Amino acid sequence: MRLNLAIILCLLLACNGSLMAQEEDAPCYTLDPVVVTHSRIPQHLSKIGQSVSIISREEIEVLPVDNIADLLEYVSGVDIRQRGVHGVQADAIIRGSSFEQTLILVDGINVSDSQTGHHNLDLPVNLEDIERIEVLKGPGARIYGHNAMAGVINIITREVDHSAVGGYAKYGDYDYYDLGAHGALKTGNISNRLSISRRYSTGHIEKEKTGFDINTLTYKGAINSGNHKFQLGLGYIDKDFGAYRFYSDTYPNQRERTDTLLAYTSAHLRMVDLEVMPRVFWRRHNDDFKIEIGDNWDRNEHRSDAYGVELCSRFKSALGATAVGGEITFEDLKSSNLGDHDRRRTGVFFEQKFYPVDWLTFGLGASAMNYSDWGWEYWPGAESNVEFMDGFNWFASLGRSFRIPTYTELYYDTPANQGNPHLKPERAWTYETGIRRREKGLGANFSLFFRDAEDVIDWSRAPDQDTWKARNIAESTTQGFELGFDFYPGAFFKTTFVSSVNIAYTYLDSDWDTGELDSKYVLDHLRHQLHGSVILDWFDDLTHAVKARYEERAVGDSHVVVDTRLAYKWSLYEVFLEVTNVFDEQYVESGFAPMPGRWIMGGIKFNMDFE
Repeated sequence: MRLNLAIILCLLLACNGSLMAQEEDAPCYTLDPVVVTHSRIPQHLSKIGQSVSIISREEIEVLPVDNIADLLEYVSGVDIRQRGVHGVQADAIIRGSSFEQTLILVDGINVSDSQTGHHNLDLPVNLEDIERIEVLKGPGARIYGHNAMAGVINIITREVDHSAVGGYAKYGDYDYYDLGAHGALKTGNISNRLSISRRYSTGHIEKEKTGFDINTLTYKGAINSGNHKFQLGLGYIDKDFGAYRFYSDTYPNQRERTDTLLAYTSAHLRMVDLEVMPRVFWRRHNDDFKIEIGDNWDRNEHRSDAYGVELCSRFKSALGATAVGGEITFEDLKSSNLGDHDRRRTGVFFEQKFYPVDWLTFGLGASAMNYSDWGWEYWPGAESNVEFMDGFNWFASLGRSFRIPTYTELYYDTPANQGNPHLKPERAWTYETGIRRREKGLGANFSLFFRDAEDVIDWSRAPDQDTWKARNIAESTTQGFELGFDFYPGAFFKTTFVSSVNIAYTYLDSDWDTGELDSKYVLDHLRHQLHGSVILDWFDDLTHAVKARYEERAVGDSHVVVDTRLAYKWSLYEVFLEVTNVFDEQYVESGFAPMPGRWIMGGIKFNMDFE
């Protein structure tokens, strides 16, 4: 019954894909965007040999979201498992992987956390700062090295092309409010952008259990000097939240405070046929976690730092396009529970794209990394793309990937969870093939994928025990397929009412060898995932977005969630009404933490451009 309801909702209501704003008699479509995440050599989507999804700026404007985790809920094949809503905490899982196997980037900077992947989405970036999000579904290790085992999510921030100011205010159930402001200044070749926001709620259960207070500050500056470009990025986010049943059902009362600082500077230097792109970065993350055990609160404090230098260069020749480079990164942890640790990685990469004929693109490459704890590791990979006719492509890829354990997996020690200092890194081979069709007003894709992994790390326990322990599972295989369809009626009919319709489905089947042990994460992946959406333009300035998703896990749990946003624009202003979980579905996405029911919010936005 739920599956039938989900299919009906998705077909009739559907919202994902390329949801572009539409002007009367002049529909706008992104047919072949340039993608930078899947390779060190940017390419048009039609030339890529892997599955990539893009969330555009236009989508961000119309969807009922206020944080990055909610945005990623709308990508087929991506399983966002939230414990706390509105960006409190979530894990990003791609095609049945573990959350530790997804690499998170901000403007190409690796921001995945060395303490635990639960902090990977502690991102100091406001939604107003995002230009687009690119999601690579498949291994990215030959490009980005470790931890890009199942996929890569790259948050790309906005460029400033004119001065502007803006802000918004939103209020809703559970004393929720979201306030934000941003400003951009462009003078000659110099541009600056600054944004600030605060999200607050007393919580959908109780303040001390699920309430939150999140503050974010982001800055980006750039200097364009002829063929050269220099950038500086700074971001800070502070989260204070109730972590009710986040990590343990035996000891449900938990509370956590985290803050993240990200600083980076980069350059893009163009010299005839050679491009050189150096980059320096630093990320600091603080985590203060408390759990009530008996009559006492057990407290763990952690501070992790990651800093390093990267260099990428690329050039064109008679052989095609070439990219070479390397990195050196240091990670340092100081923790009251995990102890003090540090490690270093030094690596190089090479990538080559061949274009023997107009209709064929072939790429290969490899990266190699030396870890202070594990020595050398390497990851080769290859891909191809064949264009049978204009807009119709067949693609295929294979690649080896690798993930090193986090410090929590190695050293954590509480009555509820115990790490394992003898863990080995994870390894996998992944294969994919598919077809892609894109033309004005219509898009479709189908892909098959298979991942063969060994030494997979999971938290497991014997059925009669309460404590979870990190272990290497001998082997696992994951296979499945993905199917998507996008439709823009305005390209075929004289209508402005239905702007876009999308439906996407992902099926997964995994075989995990856990013996007689209970698994905390790997046996709880999605089996069926069905997304659908529609964007309606009731009037010229009244836009209605509706998104539905059906998810069924391997253990049998399932739910249908529908979100909607109605917005009216006039002059410099926009007023909007948002409702998440419209039908008040009761469900759990991760572990034991219950998700909220229906949540109603309304607000106003303001934006003034100075062209």
